[in-house]
Amino acid sequence: MAVFHPAEAGAQAIGMGETGRLPPLRIVGQLAQTYIVSEAPDGMYLIDQHTAHERILYERLMAEHARLSVDSQMLLEPLALELTPRQEALLRPRLEALAEMGFRVEPFGEKAYLVRAVPAVLRGADAGQALLEIVDFLADEKAAPGSWREQLCITLACHGAVKAGLTLTLDEMRHLVTQLEQTALPRTCPHGRPTLLHISQAQLEREFGRR
Repeated sequence: MAVFHPAEAGAQAIGMGETGRLPPLRIVGQLAQTYIVSEAPDGMYLIDQHTAHERILYERLMAEHARLSVDSQMLLEPLALELTPRQEALLRPRLEALAEMGFRVEPFGEKAYLVRAVPAVLRGADAGQALLEIVDFLADEKAAPGSWREQLCITLACHGAVKAGLTLTLDEMRHLVTQLEQTALPRTCPHGRPTLLHISQAQLEREFGRR
């Protein structure tokens, strides 16, 4: 059986240079528990549920940070983190800035910390791993000065976003796509990856020998 490859048919992955608004989308279903299938006047769109949700959460976090009102959630039990001396030296001076992003982190012994609250977007995610990734970014000597707050929002969005392989209801898909349509840059995630793939009506007609 022949396999249909969108790239061979001329399907377009929407890249970083395209920042226009999305057309009206009608949700059709979900493919491989990863992609939302939708229909528009100009053809079919496959939306990556993870990267789309990343974009939504990233812009929400950046807006909340600008207003100094990031939603936070207390943990039922504090999360203990053991840090290396270098990680501890990087984290300690940024505890106040982390608090502005919804974290409540406090020293617990010589090189240990307790995480008592996390940004609400991390509900159900591995908050400790997210925080360690931020510390590792700070340790990267190639990291641009002043970019760590943006990287913090990117990391939080990535950890908080719905994962590939998760079945979504039709209402959940509609809600996600509606939120994506309202973002400033709906066609890429914060890492620059495309959030959707477009197959035009003309491309579909060529594939089915209608023109």
